[in-house]
Amino acid sequence: MQVERRIDLDNLDLDQAALLVDQRRRRWSAAGITVARITWMDAHDGWPRPLYENRRLVRRPMSLGLELDGTGGSAWIVLYAGGWADVDLMVGDADPVAEYVEPATVAEFGPLLDRVSDRL
Repeated sequence: MQVERRIDLDNLDLDQAALLVDQRRRRWSAAGITVARITWMDAHDGWPRPLYENRRLVRRPMSLGLELDGTGGSAWIVLYAGGWADVDLMVGDADPVAEYVEPATVAEFGPLLDRVSDRL
């Protein structure tokens, strides 16, 4: 049996998700966590899709990515407009952890950011 997953790029508003990242920058900085610029992929680009740091260059956002670096580790998070996120986390000497998360709303992305950053 083959499972087909249809991707709807309107499930999550990535611009709203970017605001959730921006709302946390000051707190992360105070905790010693640095945040690289948000990267964007455009659904209108061909494969392989380039990453953009300038949101204005993206016509239809497909994903938002960010990297967090703290004194205890690093995390890479990619949120897809289709309704899922990939999280890669390296903390101390522990083995890397990869997670697949399906936030139903953009509001659920905030607690994911908090949970990941608290481990750094």
